[in-house]
Amino acid sequence: MWILLLILGVIFTVFPKVSWYISNFWKFQDSAQPSSTSLIIYRIGGIVWIIIGIVLYIKK
Repeated sequence: MWILLLILGVIFTVFPKVSWYISNFWKFQDSAQPSSTSLIIYRIGGIVWIIIGIVLYIKK
């Protein structure tokens, strides 16, 4: 479980645009682009997932 959280956290942090497309591709017909605020939120979320993954690994 912790490894999955770390992997997702790294993907969300390093590639927020890819994460946005994976999460939202079904909502838009054409080539919609994420806002800069949305990308920042995905990066922050990725950092949170990384922290949770590390905590779960340490508690293991």
